[in-house]
Amino acid sequence: MTPTTIFLEAHYFGDDSEELRLPCEAVAAAAGYLVVAGMEARHLRALKWRPDYLSYWYDGQLLRLAVGPWVALDEKTVRFTLRQP
Repeated sequence: MTPTTIFLEAHYFGDDSEELRLPCEAVAAAAGYLVVAGMEARHLRALKWRPDYLSYWYDGQLLRLAVGPWVALDEKTVRFTLRQP
């Protein structure tokens, strides 16, 4: 696995937004989900906002995906539900 980062965004009415970049080991796409490995779930639990988008680099391309609820599979693995933008 190659170390990488994810970038989380939340957008509200007007120009209000939140964002956070977190290190991780890998991001894998599955049917309807994104699984982020090697990231401490405690960082997401500490958020006061819910991410709307998750971005990461894959094969030289920046992918920005609309995400919904997330669940910690363990303390170092998180699964985000993908949603239609």
